[in-house]
Amino acid sequence: MFEIEKDNRVNELIAITKSNSGISGPALAKAHMELGEKLAEEFSGLDPDDTTIVAMLRGGLFFAEGMYFKLGCKFQTYDPKKDSFVRPNTKNVILVDSVINTGKTIQEIIEPDMYVACCVINKKAVSLFDNQLYAIRVSENSFVGANVQQQTGDKGPDTTMRLFNLI
Repeated sequence: MFEIEKDNRVNELIAITKSNSGISGPALAKAHMELGEKLAEEFSGLDPDDTTIVAMLRGGLFFAEGMYFKLGCKFQTYDPKKDSFVRPNTKNVILVDSVINTGKTIQEIIEPDMYVACCVINKKAVSLFDNQLYAIRVSENSFVGANVQQQTGDKGPDTTMRLFNLI
């Protein structure tokens, strides 16, 4: 597993993305995009013509776009609620999501030669992806996303709803 080195700017962006930040909409989406660009630097050795970013919809969209803009590679989306996953025809495939809680959705489609990139992953899911995982941060926090402003018990602000300014 690779976890990005934290400098002042990365820490500022992480503060924006945390569920208790109270930040939603474009400011949150821009923070995800910038963090995606920063994490993409770890993939700079990959051939852009033979690399595909797969954005896990909807929450992974902005983070994946940041990686895409930095790498200049191929881009596609995958909605696990609606689509069957079809592996892109490139050597390098990076599955990108903003939040990985249990890892179950990605575990169902990942192959040994793919990568996983995320803004945050729950500590319990890290071992599922071993050396395939690239993350901004690891969190011990875990809750079910809901249309709420603050975490209460096992329910907290849903990242996707925050990204699209729905809470």
